[in-house]
Amino acid sequence: MTPSASTGDARPKNLTDEQTAASGSLERRLFIDAGPGTGKTTVAAQRFGVLRFAPEFRADHRAVIAVSFTRAATWNLKQRVRRIWGPAALTWPHRIVTLDTIMCDLLHDLLRAGLLRWPNGHTALTVIDSWNALVPPTWTKETYKLNVDAQEVKLTKVVLRERGSHVPPPAIRKRLAEGICTHQDVRDALAGALKDETIAARARDHLNESVKALIVDEVFDANELDIAVIELAAQAGLSITLVGDPWQALYVFRGARPDIIPAFLTRAGITTLALTESFRWRDPMQRELAGDLREGRGVTLDLTASDAVVGNVDVVLATEWKPLWQASHSILPLAFHSFKGGLEEAAATLLLNHITRSTFGENATYLVDSLMTLSISDPDVAIRLENELHNVVEMLLDTENETTKTAYARLAGIIASFSPHVLRPAHRNHTARLALIATRLEQHGKLIPGLTTHQAKGGEWDTVGVVLSAFEQARLQGGLTHTEDTDRKLYVACTRARLHTAQVSTETAE
Repeated sequence: MTPSASTGDARPKNLTDEQTAASGSLERRLFIDAGPGTGKTTVAAQRFGVLRFAPEFRADHRAVIAVSFTRAATWNLKQRVRRIWGPAALTWPHRIVTLDTIMCDLLHDLLRAGLLRWPNGHTALTVIDSWNALVPPTWTKETYKLNVDAQEVKLTKVVLRERGSHVPPPAIRKRLAEGICTHQDVRDALAGALKDETIAARARDHLNESVKALIVDEVFDANELDIAVIELAAQAGLSITLVGDPWQALYVFRGARPDIIPAFLTRAGITTLALTESFRWRDPMQRELAGDLREGRGVTLDLTASDAVVGNVDVVLATEWKPLWQASHSILPLAFHSFKGGLEEAAATLLLNHITRSTFGENATYLVDSLMTLSISDPDVAIRLENELHNVVEMLLDTENETTKTAYARLAGIIASFSPHVLRPAHRNHTARLALIATRLEQHGKLIPGLTTHQAKGGEWDTVGVVLSAFEQARLQGGLTHTEDTDRKLYVACTRARLHTAQVSTETAE
């Protein structure tokens, strides 16, 4: 989220009747259907405190746990809980964590109980986000997956049809034997283990013994394993509160299954309470647009010329990164594309981050991934490199030939001084990212941030521009449905504005 975005401070201090009912409901199985700007985070935070402090729950000293799917989302919810209920709300064992943390807890319990065996018998694992910080990837068809066979966690080599950037399975096997794994490994092992009813029963018992209430934020972003764990919690007798909006489920590419959530709600006997009053819309036309989208009515957005976005919109959104780079040199996207893990990509992202920080005060989207790929553990290195990175920027401003090659060579030298990795020699595939940056530098600071709908989710701005393909424009005009992934992305993009949403035209203003 860029600095000009906020999380909806316009909502009143007092809760609405809908928010009060959802926060204080005594239903033990509750789904809060929360559309854009309806106070989802506030209600989740209020409900956390109710389950934590209400007299009828105080005698039960088991944990109240709220989970979401990203660290940013959990941080926001923690801040809201602390502000409303004070720091005592989050004293142990009560906590707000990612669902990955719950997965790790369950896996460790199974390992300690001897129901599952890790390579070399480890019962305490070091869990990391990615292998890139420990083991450099290679360009190969070989990757791996963990499975469970007779309660033994085993590595299976997988051969893909196409080559890609992957860590070689032999290197992974060595790390697994040392008790090191990734969060995805934890998920794969747990998914395999829970197929055994004895293990599933142990997981239910563990949840019942340690947790009294579970709040799940953005439940429509859950995948099959997430839903299985939530269902285990419900079967274990926990109080379950699910919060989300079927129109804002964006993570199908990560395995999210919004299509199976309704059946789960029915199967688990979960009561639905809806939050329908949005505090986001400050203009009747924007409110009408949001209503039409949700009701499946066709809409046509006003047009803003691509060379006139500066001064007319606060941010430009698209469903992918590439259209943002193509639409206008006045748009500076916060990433080149979805991060693929290459060293040269990581180095270019450090340079992009230098520019986004100096222009918007915002980190590039994949800065953390880039530092991990380059095996740089110092989180402040991007700040300490500012002067040297600025020299690369100055090189890109030079209009002489071979500018990007010279700048790339300088960037490679900077990386070599902080990273054990060495960038490959200049190639058009590597210098192309620097060439993209150069086109934005020509705007002399008159830039608008560009984000994908995934990065914009949860944010709001006064005015929003949207880059649409012909197909996406036709979808809007024909009416959206929340069962289609593309339609959900378009819905999120078109409901970030408080005042006005416009389509960024590829034509220039006359």
